[in-house]
Amino acid sequence: MKIRISLRIYVLVAMLLSGVSCIVLLSTLSMYYFSTGMDVAMRGIMYSQAKQLKVSGQESLSGITKPWSEEALLSQQFIIKQRWEDMPKPIREHINEADMELNELNKHMVGGGWFSPPVEGYFAIKVQNKTQTLYVATIFSSQDKTLLEPPKTPHFVIIIATAIAAITVFVIVLFLVLRKVTRPVERLKSWAGQLDESKLEQPVPEFNFSELNTLAKLIVESMCTVKQSVEREKRFLAYASHELRTPIAVSRSNAELLEKMLTSDLPKEKLLVCVNRMQRATLTMSSLMDTLLWLNRDAMRKVPTTEVSLSRLLQELTAELKYLLNDKPVTVVTKTGEGVFSLPETVCRIILSNIIRNAFVHTNEGQVNIVQNAMQVTISNEDKAPQLNSNELGFGLGLELTQRLTSQYQWHYQSEDNGHGRTVTVIFCNQTV
Repeated sequence: MKIRISLRIYVLVAMLLSGVSCIVLLSTLSMYYFSTGMDVAMRGIMYSQAKQLKVSGQESLSGITKPWSEEALLSQQFIIKQRWEDMPKPIREHINEADMELNELNKHMVGGGWFSPPVEGYFAIKVQNKTQTLYVATIFSSQDKTLLEPPKTPHFVIIIATAIAAITVFVIVLFLVLRKVTRPVERLKSWAGQLDESKLEQPVPEFNFSELNTLAKLIVESMCTVKQSVEREKRFLAYASHELRTPIAVSRSNAELLEKMLTSDLPKEKLLVCVNRMQRATLTMSSLMDTLLWLNRDAMRKVPTTEVSLSRLLQELTAELKYLLNDKPVTVVTKTGEGVFSLPETVCRIILSNIIRNAFVHTNEGQVNIVQNAMQVTISNEDKAPQLNSNELGFGLGLELTQRLTSQYQWHYQSEDNGHGRTVTVIFCNQTV
């Protein structure tokens, strides 16, 4: 089982490791520079003492040892000698002359550690003066009352305590920052988990940070997109299941009837009646599926346009749908003009087919008028004997689908009830070729 790493724990551990590592590194560096700085200060003082020493008398200190040259010249507790043999015995025992280099500090510490001062310290340096080479040395002892009393708390302990305090403050600040950040994230998580369709219309809560607010808006927009897609699919299934039921039933019943007629060896004229019914049902299903698929497209305005003659298109659709008026006392009056227009032909065919189909279906006795003037098409019907179910292949989607298609293409659409039927006007708002 794969272990999932929490983002909060990951950030916490990463920041802790980074912060603690930096503090420990800087504290170690401070301890190193503290120790090195003391050595540099000691070397500088001893070097300056040797350079400033003035020798009285005219004898050279490099010659035979005189009584005055054997005496220690004390200057601020530093012992300055011309010969190494004249240095105090403790210094000569703890520091080897052979290891000494010019102007380099030599030291030897007795006892002590990181958390306690040394018991004794021996320092010596060899300096080249203007006229001779001198040795400068000093001894520090914890028993020497002339020295300043050492601090009660060692410097290294102060540095380490400061590092621990810095780490503690860093951890506290880090936890406070994470708490400040993770609380809105937890709120966002809880809000997103409870977000449903009924809450999409509500205002998006404030989550203190602009990034979280943007993320919340993206979540709402994504859910709205999914909701619209689901609604389209539901509408598609509802329309298809409802409208395909009749033509499928007609096709099945006529297929069974055709099979019986074939076994009975009936005349071809009666067989052709069943075949025509099946063809009309198939045409109805094909037109319905085209309408539904076009209606559910997301990028309908990107459909390529072609040169379309609305007059020719209306004549073709009227001829194709004329079967809906069989055995009906209905007159179709068509008045069309000339002109070729840049339009998406498939969409125009679906819209006009729906309007003409509805006019034919819902007219049982009367007249259907089809008028086309440039890009304006007006279709109206006058039904003198309205009935609920006028035809077995009724196209119930009709005007609703037409209205939605024209709305998505921003075409003018108007439907009015004229008392004995309906008048529908469509204006295709494209330029003439």
